[in-house]
Amino acid sequence: MPKRKHYFGKKAMLSVGLAISMLGGFSATALAAPVATATVNKGVNFRADQNVNAPVWGFINAGTTLSVEAANDYWVLVNYNGKKGYVSRSYVTVHEKGTTPSKPSTGSSFASRILNTASSFKGRVTYVFGSEDIQRLRLDCSSFTQYVFQLQGKAIPRSSKAQSQAGSFVPKSQLQPGDLVFFSVGTPGVVNHVGIYMGNGQFINNLPNEGVVVSNFTNAYWTSHYITGRRM
Repeated sequence: MPKRKHYFGKKAMLSVGLAISMLGGFSATALAAPVATATVNKGVNFRADQNVNAPVWGFINAGTTLSVEAANDYWVLVNYNGKKGYVSRSYVTVHEKGTTPSKPSTGSSFASRILNTASSFKGRVTYVFGSEDIQRLRLDCSSFTQYVFQLQGKAIPRSSKAQSQAGSFVPKSQLQPGDLVFFSVGTPGVVNHVGIYMGNGQFINNLPNEGVVVSNFTNAYWTSHYITGRRM
């Protein structure tokens, strides 16, 4: 019988505030008490094990807050309705113990959710050109923005060029948090990079060799390569 693949223990925890699990299972300490909470960004399957082929015990709706006992890049061990099980980390935002999810201001809740979701992927995404591997978080710039919007219930096109033709045009001077900003980083004048405007001269994007980072919109490089802005 083939041995099931376990992800916990294969990579170090991203935050020292989260319990560190052991290879092939969890230590008693890791299971002792919740170390964080997680907000479900998009409905997710509640599984018996840390494996996409593991039995599904139930479905957890978007907006649900869960107690977290351990987590890594791929899976989160949670307590749901008194039962311990696993959810894919791609579908939740983990908040360390002692912190609370930020509360978006009225009138900009969608933009706030988009930015919170995008920021939750810092340090977790590997840039791979042309990839849309959500399970392993191997994405390029536009599959990243597409996935962020998808998690908030908004479908947008796959490529940066197609995204630059969706929604409505926004002049650079009128950009608001949550708008998409497009750049030409290859052939001059041709859209081939996209990020999400954060306000205050910053945008968040997925870059080669860096992953998801916040960039300075007023930087000379980005200013000279800027093409357009769109509101989805």
